[in-house]
Amino acid sequence: MDLREVYTFAEASELWGLSESTLRRAQHSGRFKEGETKKSGGTWIVTRAAMERLYGKEPEKKI
Repeated sequence: MDLREVYTFAEASELWGLSESTLRRAQHSGRFKEGETKKSGGTWIVTRAAMERLYGKEPEKKI
């Protein structure tokens, strides 16, 4: 797996414009499929594919 395709919940929430609590709720309610998230130490990580499946493509950055 390409590590550029994996984000911490903090990184993903910033990129998609969501709160981390939104991702934590999705994790705890079972919205992510097996293998899309993992807890590494005390940090949750999520795949780009999982984020796109639930929340759509990463929004364009406004300059």
